Amino acid sequence: MKKWFIVLILFCFTATIVTAQENNVKKPKNIISDSAIIIDSKTKSILYSKNSTKRLNPASITKIATAIYAIEHANLDDKVVISEKASNTEGSTVYLEAGERISLEQLLQGLMVNSGNDAAVAIAEHTEGSVQQFVEKLNVFLKNEIGVEKTNFENPHGLFGENHYTTAYDMALITSYALENKQFQELFSLKSIDWSTEGWKTTLYNHHKMVKGELPYPGVTGGKNGFIDESKHTLVTSAENKNLSLVIVTMKAQSKRATYSDTRKLLDYGLNGFTRSHIPKDTVFQYEDTSFELNQDFQYTQPTNGKFTESLDRNGVLTLYNEDQEELATTKLSPVMKSPVKHKNAVASRESTGLFFGDELRQQILFYPFFIYMILLFIMGISIFRIGSVKKNPENKI
Repeated sequence: MKKWFIVLILFCFTATIVTAQENNVKKPKNIISDSAIIIDSKTKSILYSKNSTKRLNPASITKIATAIYAIEHANLDDKVVISEKASNTEGSTVYLEAGERISLEQLLQGLMVNSGNDAAVAIAEHTEGSVQQFVEKLNVFLKNEIGVEKTNFENPHGLFGENHYTTAYDMALITSYALENKQFQELFSLKSIDWSTEGWKTTLYNHHKMVKGELPYPGVTGGKNGFIDESKHTLVTSAENKNLSLVIVTMKAQSKRATYSDTRKLLDYGLNGFTRSHIPKDTVFQYEDTSFELNQDFQYTQPTNGKFTESLDRNGVLTLYNEDQEELATTKLSPVMKSPVKHKNAVASRESTGLFFGDELRQQILFYPFFIYMILLFIMGISIFRIGSVKKNPENKI
């Protein structure tokens, strides 16, 4: 019995080692899309980035911004009168007819599920009176409320415009903001919906293959695709597990196959390679002769089993970098007005495992699995030897 008990312990620790090795997911190096990003929508930490601040045409993922603005600035029960301009909009459509009355909620469904450009124009005209006024107010909203810096939209649908652009990073911020709204969450996750208007009666299916279920991926919670010749393929995907809530954006992929392949690789990396942590409120950091402190817990997302570097500048901006010296997360600290008792973490720059409190023991076990493994093998060997000795010399039993 003792022998089997030891073998069982050894098996459990071997499983722990295998799990630790599986969690150490390698960063994908063959992403085809011209621009891509993964962020944790809760902490806003950047888990992966490729040209994520490059200005590109977004195509129909523009509609994510249109949807959240309309949800926050109009009533979903409003009846919208469809204009000639809306009904004549080119590109993807839900075949709206001029003069018919449709609820704003149904138009938003047509916008997000079937990517209706005519629905986008109707929503814009109803919400702010005209497309021009809508995009002007939308751009102000995106900058002031969400914090985007490299986005300018000329229309509510994503058809080509010389000055219609955004970045993968900005789209990730916009989507993360939108996902805080339950009504948007429902729209973003719709797989299909029955559609009935004067011009069209059908069932609409989401064009995002992972949301629709055509290319199933566990954990995917929503998405929006886009394509025009000038932008090529763009894709926004949300996914979650018990630890993370991710937004993945890929832009300017040359084929539909490439954008989904990239997204799958990024989902694998993001969902399996990271965990959340925090630096507690009132932690004090020192930069030369100036002390700074956190006014609230600093939540961030870090590589599982990975190290990162903390760096503090003279303005009190704390930035975390991964092992490739890519920015993970950043926050602004406040100067300490009186001479503090320095916290043990008070340094201008340091390398850290990013672990606090109860995480330390768990991480030590994961960092030294083979050392533990060898100790257990040694113990098992001694125990088996002793059991064998007892069997050979039964008179020694007590």
